[in-house]
Amino acid sequence: MKVVVDTMMWVSFSTFPHGFRGRLIEAALERRVRFFVSQYQLDEFVNTLLEHFELSRRFANNSRQTLEILAKSVPLPSRIPRFVERDPKDDAIVQTAVSAKADYLVTADQEILKLKKVGNVEIITAAEFARRLGWSPV
Repeated sequence: MKVVVDTMMWVSFSTFPHGFRGRLIEAALERRVRFFVSQYQLDEFVNTLLEHFELSRRFANNSRQTLEILAKSVPLPSRIPRFVERDPKDDAIVQTAVSAKADYLVTADQEILKLKKVGNVEIITAAEFARRLGWSPV
């Protein structure tokens, strides 16, 4: 199974590993799910940790290195098509999943979820991803 999770899933994994999202990613890794990220996501991830969570640069860089180990990087085309009408910043996340030929894009972003499917990529919530993995947090 090939999966792209949105940046906030990775932020949750790094900052609150014992929470639902952190444990879900761990469960997926145990089930040999293959995760993919783009350079855009890696940069957004670090910026979110630094600017929104006010964590140290060292923590952000270490977290990025961990993410680079856990997820394979995929290149994005120089021109990213429009996917998300109301938030063009999210187009790169959708394109990451398309470029990775992912089975799923896992997100909590309502604008991305509205797409439901782009090409062969099904867009689902973390709860739905957990169900498809056969994983329960309890």
